[in-house]
Amino acid sequence: MVTSVISASHLVSKPAQSGSEESIPQAEQEQEQSPENDSDATHTTICLTIFIFRGEPDMYFKRHVILYFTSPELPDFCETVHIQRVGETGPWMVDRARGAIDWALEANYCAHVNAGAVVVTRGEEMVPVAVTAGVPVQSRLNMSWNCQNFVLEGLQALVDEGFQTQEWYTAVEDELVERLMDGTVG
Repeated sequence: MVTSVISASHLVSKPAQSGSEESIPQAEQEQEQSPENDSDATHTTICLTIFIFRGEPDMYFKRHVILYFTSPELPDFCETVHIQRVGETGPWMVDRARGAIDWALEANYCAHVNAGAVVVTRGEEMVPVAVTAGVPVQSRLNMSWNCQNFVLEGLQALVDEGFQTQEWYTAVEDELVERLMDGTVG
């Protein structure tokens, strides 16, 4: 068996532990294969969290979502990516914020999704941020397209760039949809 560390510039393969996997408890197997344990002096773990905020009225499609990037190895690495627009029909604009923000303290915060992590080569921590922020927003005239679509397209772009798997995307999307629906009116 081979476990993989996905990097912005290359795929690094590591041989699996010798011995039978069946003798290792499932929780330990998952811990050994988690991106956090693939980090070393040449790689950085980037954690992704999707924060969800109530809309007005509080319907699932009116809820605002943002993508927040942090790193356990780099405490000062905190990046936010989302989109917003002026009015209901103004053009969408990508907004990025640098620095630690406790989004859960915002008055309209309602939930979040821990979206796992990606592992990048040290020094390339901004690449996943740039990939998600690079989702095209110009000419998005479809009134049903919104910040939720932007975040999901950003996560899909991470898959397309080899940072994560399609299974990861599907699991995160399912949890996001569930959280968006929780407690909404109508």
